[in-house]
Amino acid sequence: MPNAGGLTDREAAIDAIIRFVCSLDEADGELCASSLTEDIIMDLTPFNKVGMDNEPVVGRAAVVERLMAAVGRPLDTTHMATNIRCTIDGDTAELRCTVLARHFRRGEGPSPEYQDYYLFGNKYKASVVREGDLWKVGRLLISPAWTQGNPDLMKV
Repeated sequence: MPNAGGLTDREAAIDAIIRFVCSLDEADGELCASSLTEDIIMDLTPFNKVGMDNEPVVGRAAVVERLMAAVGRPLDTTHMATNIRCTIDGDTAELRCTVLARHFRRGEGPSPEYQDYYLFGNKYKASVVREGDLWKVGRLLISPAWTQGNPDLMKV
């Protein structure tokens, strides 16, 4: 069944994660919100094992504010989603992918003179649902498989 833009259900479900990671790199709260259900649950507690202090974040507005305040606005980032596996069942999908996420302080990313960064190899597990013409993430678990660099960059 084609979705808005002529995407298949699988492509449209994957697009929810692509919108999500692009919103971080573009510091675009509206794009981030477009990728999430109203009652999204985002679980970042696996990052506690690398020295962070996270609780699950519930609700679209809270998730968008948290991400824009911690990643979108203060950092130069690139998030690349790959190894995407997506299983569709009617209006729901289960999605797994790997996201390579590189973080620099705002303004330092494009300059070769700044090499202070924090790099994550993350694993995403998402439950995605169809809402009208868009698929949106309803549950998201993000776990670091590995990290490299300066973790202090993530302290805002």
